Amino acid sequence: MKKKILVILIAILLIATGGSYMYIDGTRHAVSSKSKDVIVSVDSGESARTVLSKLNKHKLVRNITAAKVYLKLKKPLFKANTYKLNQNMSFVKMVSIMKGTQKQYIINEKVKVGEGTTIPQAAKAVATYLTKVTGKTVTDQDVIAKWKDQSYLKSLISSYWFLTDDILQKDILYPLEGYFYPETYYCNEKNPTIESVTKKFLDEMDKKLTPLKSKIEASGYSVHQFLALTSVVERESLYDKDQAKIAGVFINRLNANKALQSDITVNYALGRTGVKVSHSMLKVDSKYNTYKYKGLPIGPISTVQLKTLKAVLNYEKSDYYYFFAKKDGTVIYSKTFEEHQKAVKENKWY
Repeated sequence: MKKKILVILIAILLIATGGSYMYIDGTRHAVSSKSKDVIVSVDSGESARTVLSKLNKHKLVRNITAAKVYLKLKKPLFKANTYKLNQNMSFVKMVSIMKGTQKQYIINEKVKVGEGTTIPQAAKAVATYLTKVTGKTVTDQDVIAKWKDQSYLKSLISSYWFLTDDILQKDILYPLEGYFYPETYYCNEKNPTIESVTKKFLDEMDKKLTPLKSKIEASGYSVHQFLALTSVVERESLYDKDQAKIAGVFINRLNANKALQSDITVNYALGRTGVKVSHSMLKVDSKYNTYKYKGLPIGPISTVQLKTLKAVLNYEKSDYYYFFAKKDGTVIYSKTFEEHQKAVKENKWY
C-alpha cells in the first residue's frame, strides 16, 4: 500500500514541479537509437511490476521511475506470450506490444542451432519447425538437398562476403557446414521456408564475423580455412581456457607441415560423433581425415561460437605440438611425440 501511495505521490510531484519532461523522456523515448532485438516472455498472471522488472533486466527501460508511474496510471493488461522487442522501442511502444494485439511481435516458434553441432542436426531442427508451422511435411533430407543445391549456394555466395566458391568443392560433405551461427532463433513468420530460415542463420553469422573480418584476413587464412580450423578447436576443447592453447598447437603443426591428426575430423568424415577411433577408421579416404591428409580439413566440421573465433585469432604461442584430453577434460600438452605417448599411455580413458 505504501508503495502505491509513493508512486501516486511521485506522479503528482512530477506534474506539480514541471517534471513532466522526465516522464515523457522516460516513457516515449527508447534506451538506444541502435537496433537490437530482445526476447521477453510474459507468463500468465504476471503483475506489471514483474514485467517491468524483466524489461529493466534486459536494459529496455530508460527511466524506471517514469515507467512505474506510467504503469500505475495506464494499468495495462499484459497478455502471456513471448515477444520480440527492441532497444530502439519506447516504453510506451513495448507496453502496447505486450497487450498481445500486434501479432508481428509475438514469437510463436523457435529453431535451435547448437554449439559444436553439424548440418544434419541443424537440418532436423529446421525440418521439424517448418513441418509444424506450415502443416506440410518437410524432411531433414529436403533441407539438406536445398543446402546442397548449387544454384542456391551460388546465390548465397553473391549475398554474403564470407561465403566463397570454397564451399562448392566436390569433396565437401555439407557446403554450409560451419557457416550457421549457433543460436536459438525465435521465429514468427506466417509462411516460413528453408530459404527464410537459412537467411536468419547466415545473417547472424554475418553479424559475428564482420567485426573480425580484418583480423581474419591478417591471419593468413581464408575465411573458409579459418572456420575449418576454428571448428576443429571447437570440437577438441571442453573448456574455454584451453581453446587458445589448443589453437596454438594446431597452428604449430600446420607451420611445421605436420598432419593435424585430429580424431574429431575422422569421426566427422565417418558421420560419427565422439572422440574414439580405431586404426581402421584412421584410414578412411576423406579430405576431412587429418591423419591421411596434411593441412586443414577440406571444410568446417561443426558450428563455431564467437568465443572460439576470438580464441583462434588470439591463439596462445607455445612450443607444444601435441595435446591429450583426460576423461575430465583436463588437457595435457607435450612438446615431443615421446612425451605425448607417455601422457596417452598413462591417461587414456576410451
